[in-house]
Amino acid sequence: MLLGLFQRLFGATRDAISLPYFDPGSKAVHISATTLRECIDLGFAGADGANRARLTTPFARGYLFGFSAACVERLGIFDELEALALITLVHAKLFGDKIGSALVGDALRDQRNVEFVRGLTAAAEDVLRWLNDRSNTPLLLTDYLLADDEASSSMVPSSASPTSNPERLGPGTRRPGEIPPSRRRP
Repeated sequence: MLLGLFQRLFGATRDAISLPYFDPGSKAVHISATTLRECIDLGFAGADGANRARLTTPFARGYLFGFSAACVERLGIFDELEALALITLVHAKLFGDKIGSALVGDALRDQRNVEFVRGLTAAAEDVLRWLNDRSNTPLLLTDYLLADDEASSSMVPSSASPTSNPERLGPGTRRPGEIPPSRRRP
């Protein structure tokens, strides 16, 4: 009786009803979009955030692209076109279809920009550190968004080395969603 109901409602038979298929592409998009959204929000760069304009800098655009690319690659998607489509989907989830697509287009043109490459490298290292050790929250983008204009270049080291930022290592490592006391909103 119940099977007949499913068949009438959904056109499905018992054989068609199964556990959901694990799709690494969807997982990569979800992880990237969720984590980057949190970094953007913590950096007060959301839609009405005071630091929203900082997302348009080459470093921030490189970080967004690099974070997504590292997640996609880490989950085993090596086809270039599929990876680019998933990266575009992450950007669309964060900024909407039109702006997301434009940002990916800009990223593809900025591949030789030094600041863009710094952001790309910082993101890839941040993601890999985080995936290997979940206590290492990927917050370089948040740090960059919160940094004063003068200090922004010193906030993210030119080598994007995690050891250059002592706040991110050892016992003082921040936990997900935790903002350092010096950066909390008054």
